[in-house]
Amino acid sequence: MRLRSFSRKQVVLVAVAAATVAVALSPPRLALALAFAGLAVLTLGAATLVERQRHRLSEELEQVHTRLDEMTRDRRDAASIARERDVRVRQTIQEAADACADRTVEGLARLDRKRSRERSRERKDTARTQAEKRLHNAQDLLWTGYSSLGLERLRDLGADAEASPGVRAEAHKTLSNWHRATGTPDSARDHAHLADLAAPRAARGASGVPSLLTARIRAPRTARHFDVVLLSDFGLPGGSTGSNLQEITAQRRAGLSTGLVHHPVAEWGVRQGVNPKIMAAVDNDRVRFIAPDERVTCDLMIARVPRLGERPMDVLPSVEAAKRIVVLNQTPDRRYGVEIEDNEAWNVGRCVEGFTSLLGEHTWHPISPRVREAMVRHHAGEMAGIPLAEEDWTNIIDLDAWRRPSRRAVDGRVLLGRHSRDHRDKWPDKASVLAAVYPALPGWETHVLGGAKVPEHTLGVLPDHWTVHDFDTVDVREFLHGLDAYVYFTGEGHLEPFGRSPLEAMAVGLPTLLPESFRPVFGDAALYTDPAGVREAVEALMGDEDQYSRQVRRGHEALRERFSHQTHLRRLAGLGVRVPAEFLEVPGTSVASGANGINGTAGEAGALLVP
Repeated sequence: MRLRSFSRKQVVLVAVAAATVAVALSPPRLALALAFAGLAVLTLGAATLVERQRHRLSEELEQVHTRLDEMTRDRRDAASIARERDVRVRQTIQEAADACADRTVEGLARLDRKRSRERSRERKDTARTQAEKRLHNAQDLLWTGYSSLGLERLRDLGADAEASPGVRAEAHKTLSNWHRATGTPDSARDHAHLADLAAPRAARGASGVPSLLTARIRAPRTARHFDVVLLSDFGLPGGSTGSNLQEITAQRRAGLSTGLVHHPVAEWGVRQGVNPKIMAAVDNDRVRFIAPDERVTCDLMIARVPRLGERPMDVLPSVEAAKRIVVLNQTPDRRYGVEIEDNEAWNVGRCVEGFTSLLGEHTWHPISPRVREAMVRHHAGEMAGIPLAEEDWTNIIDLDAWRRPSRRAVDGRVLLGRHSRDHRDKWPDKASVLAAVYPALPGWETHVLGGAKVPEHTLGVLPDHWTVHDFDTVDVREFLHGLDAYVYFTGEGHLEPFGRSPLEAMAVGLPTLLPESFRPVFGDAALYTDPAGVREAVEALMGDEDQYSRQVRRGHEALRERFSHQTHLRRLAGLGVRVPAEFLEVPGTSVASGANGINGTAGEAGALLVP
C-alpha cells in the first residue's frame, strides 16, 4: 500500500499514538524531553500547515482580484464604447433634425441671420485690415512728396467709422506731426487732441500719462470765441449723437462756429473714443474740439446728457459763456407707474449740485413735453431752484436730406419697420403686444434695425416674417426708404423722452404709428393707436393712396414747422446767439425775441473753470 493512500489525518493520528506510547514507556526525564520535543514538532507542523493554507488562500484571493479587475476593465471599456455610440447617435439625430429644420421657413431664416452675422464680421475684419493699409499708404504719400494727397487721405481716415479707433488715432497723430514739422503748431495741437479723443488708451506716451493731462502744463492758447459751445458725451452711439450732429450741421450752415467739449460719462465707460460720425463733422474751422488747455468764450453753452452733472470731470477747458443751459434729453426715472429694478436714470439732486458747480447760473430745457411733464409732476421738489425753461429744446432734422422722392413701389407686400437700440425700455414687454404691432399676416414683413435680442427673449424665438439688422450695420436712411410704414411701441411705463427714431421715419416720408403718449410731442405728424389697432390702421393706409399721401404731407409740414434746422436757429437767436437774419426764415420776426416764444437777453457772463 502506498503512502498516498493514507489521509493526512490518519498519518497524524498514528504519529500521535506512537509518540504517546514512547512517552509512556520511557523513563520520566526522557519522557518529559520526548514530550517537549513532540510538542515542538507538532507546533512547528501546525504552523507550517497554517502558512501553507494562508499562502494558498492568498493566491486564490489574488486570482479573484485579477479576475475582478479584468471584469471592471471590460465593463469600463463597454461603457465607453456605449457612450461614444450614444454621442454618435445623438449627433446623427441632431444633424438630421438640423437638416430638416433648415428646410423650413424658420430654419432658412435662422440660417440666413447666422450667415448675415458672419458676413458682417468678415466685412468688419476686412475693413480694418484695409484701413491699416490705407494708413500706411497715406503716411508714405505724406512724407515722400505727395503731401496734399496724403493729408486728404489721413483726414478721411481719421473720421472713418470702419477703421479701428487705433487707426483713426494714428491718422491724427501723423497729421499732428506733419503740422508741427511744417510750422503750424495750432493745427498740430488740434490733431493731437483728436488723436486723444479717437483712442484714449493710445494717447498714453512713454510716461504713461496721456497728452490730455500733459497739455495742462503748457502755456494756454490765446482765447477764442465760439458762437456755441456744446458739452456732451460724444462717444455715444444712439440718438444723442444724432441730435448733436443735426445741431452742429445747422449751426455750420448758418455760418456759426461751434466748439465741442467731450465729457464722457464715467459710469458708461471712458475707454471708447469719440464717435467717428462726430469726428467727420469736425473741420477745425467752424467746428472744433476744445482742448483741456484752452480758455474760450461763447454766446451760448449747451450741456446735453443730464448724467454729466452727477460726476463732472476734473480736467476741462475754461469756457466763459454769456448764457448756459442744460438739455434734459432723458427723464430721471426710466419708467413711471411701473416698479422695475435699477429704475433711476440720473439723480436730480446730484445733477443740480454738479451742474451748478460746473456752469454756475443756468437753466434746464426739457427735450419734449413728456420730459417737462415728468419733471413738473414727479421731480419739481428736487430741482432746488433751478429754473425750468418755458421752451422745450426739441430735436431737429434736415428734412431735405432725409426725405425720399417717392414711396416704395407697390409689390403686394406690406413692409413694417422700426429702428432703435436693443434695450428693454425700447421694446414692448409682452409677447401679445409684439404680435399685435408686428402681425404675422400673408405678405406682411417686419424689418428691424438695431438688433432684436430683447424681443427674441420675450417671444422665445423670432417670427419667420422678421428680418433683423444689427446696430449701425445698415445706413438708417437707406433702411427707412425701403419700408411702407413705421410702427414704434415701447415698454410699459417707459416715458420715451422724445423719439428721435420716429422723427427720422416721418422725415423720410413714412406714415408712423405710435401710442397715444407721443401725441404731445408730434401732434398731427403721426398716427396714434393702441396695439390692437395697428393692423386696421396699416390696412387703411395701404388700401388708400390718397390717405397715405396726405399723412406723409401732414408729417412733413409738422416737422418743417417744429423740428427743422430753422427752428433751432431761431431758438439760438432767442438766447443771444448772433444768427444771420437770412437763416431765421420767418419774415418780420425779431431776432431778439425769436419765433418760439423765448424772451430776454443773454445773462451775466459765467465761466466753466477748471481748478
